Amino acid sequence: MPKELIRFVAPAVDPFLPLATLLASYLGEDLQVDQTLSPTQIEGLTSAAALFAQWWDWSIPNLSGLQNAAVPPSENATGFNPSAVTGPRGDNAGLLFTRGIDSTASLVAALDGSSAPVTHLLGIDGIEPNHSPRVAAEVWADTQAVADLVSLPLIRLTTNLREEADRLLPWGQTHGAVLVGTALVLSPLLATLSISQTVDNSHAGPHGSTSRLDPMWSTDSTRVKAVHSEMDRVHKAALVATRPALAAEIKVCWEGDTRKNCGRCLKCLHTMTCFELLGASELVESAFHKPFSSEAIRQLAGPGPATSLQQVIDAIDEDHAVLREAWEDYLSRVENGQRRGLAGLNPSARFAAAGGSLSPEGLVGWGLHCQQIPLSLDERHRLCAMSTKAQAPIDWCLADRKDAGSVELAAELTDHWTTGAVLIVDAEISGAPPGAVSRLLSASKVRCWLSDSPHLDGIRLIEAIEHGCVPIQFMDEQHLRSLCAELPQWASPLVRSMQQVELGLPNEAELQLIFQAAVQLAVLGSPPVMAAS
Repeated sequence: MPKELIRFVAPAVDPFLPLATLLASYLGEDLQVDQTLSPTQIEGLTSAAALFAQWWDWSIPNLSGLQNAAVPPSENATGFNPSAVTGPRGDNAGLLFTRGIDSTASLVAALDGSSAPVTHLLGIDGIEPNHSPRVAAEVWADTQAVADLVSLPLIRLTTNLREEADRLLPWGQTHGAVLVGTALVLSPLLATLSISQTVDNSHAGPHGSTSRLDPMWSTDSTRVKAVHSEMDRVHKAALVATRPALAAEIKVCWEGDTRKNCGRCLKCLHTMTCFELLGASELVESAFHKPFSSEAIRQLAGPGPATSLQQVIDAIDEDHAVLREAWEDYLSRVENGQRRGLAGLNPSARFAAAGGSLSPEGLVGWGLHCQQIPLSLDERHRLCAMSTKAQAPIDWCLADRKDAGSVELAAELTDHWTTGAVLIVDAEISGAPPGAVSRLLSASKVRCWLSDSPHLDGIRLIEAIEHGCVPIQFMDEQHLRSLCAELPQWASPLVRSMQQVELGLPNEAELQLIFQAAVQLAVLGSPPVMAAS
């Protein structure tokens, strides 16, 4: 903090109370503050704790140690007299500024007069754990350049609150308390403190910073304002795009130790999508290191999606259908992991649509401890009306993730069956677009795969028959015997041992029987196996 602002620092515990309340709620501890607090603070802290209990089922700490008495205007328990500070707060309005889309949109709105004016920008050091000292200095220099560009003072604050909070809780739960708490150290200077909202008003669920929670951190000195919660992500990007010079300086990338935006992490691609939808591709080129593409989205790995990502996906129009497919494929991979069908089948979504749920470890298919994918009545009727594709141009296909088994099966099929098609993708990334796999299945008579589990894979089977493709699962002899004991006899042609590859491709009559068995299994399910008496 600049030395000339030291006189504006409140010698009180106010900056620590937001995070202290959150942690006390999480840990189930009481909160004792040896300082007289105003009714405004007590009401806010109590309301925040009640909200945490509602959101995360945490305890509501005993706040009885806080003295519920008004603070005399001339002096409080610390001996600090706010009215005695030279340079009264007046209309001083601070904005927490990170150069992200949210805070940059709020800055643009203030500059354009569509929202209340901002008199001070507040930047906080110590909240980006992946930044080295060198990169942190470069990022700060860029933030100062933006402040100079808009002729506003930038106040640099440093904190270790995130470092301490990260020991217990994820940043997604603590960031609002850390940011607001750190800025409240300047409450004698600021009449209002604005924090830009990452989630809009349509998001009523738990989050570390919301329009409902953030104002609860207000004090008698400073009113905390949650700003622009009425705007979704795309509209904020549109506002930022009206100021190209500011848009070129946004900083959304946090995963790497980089000064600029990498253009390949989730946050970068999320933001680049917004600009692409707005037809502002030139901003993508100026603000990000790498070019934008749907393939980059499909190669995403790592953390789960941001809360505001669904807003962006919902805003994608028909002209950008490829982008929508890429993002939906990413969401399916995050939700389902290796269970996601390569042709786009999302088992978790199928269960949710039927009013059920699928546990992260749940097996999908037929066999011991398996759950069968629910099918709507219309889908059952559609499948029952389908038949094999005698004129399909490809006799068989293998579309699977790369492992030793899939490579071995591909080699065996190539040696013993007619000409087919093989698509093996890296198990760690998304592989081919679901639309491409879907077209491959639609052009093939048979879909083959190798399973190392003693159950019939429901995801590959459903994907196959929904494309009119005959499903055949290969497996080792031991698992085959175990599974056949659980399946009805008429379903046994769906599974074969690796040795049976040498028998060659089934003829048209056999394929029709296998397809009918698959449809019957999917539509009717497998009856329970009765124990022998």
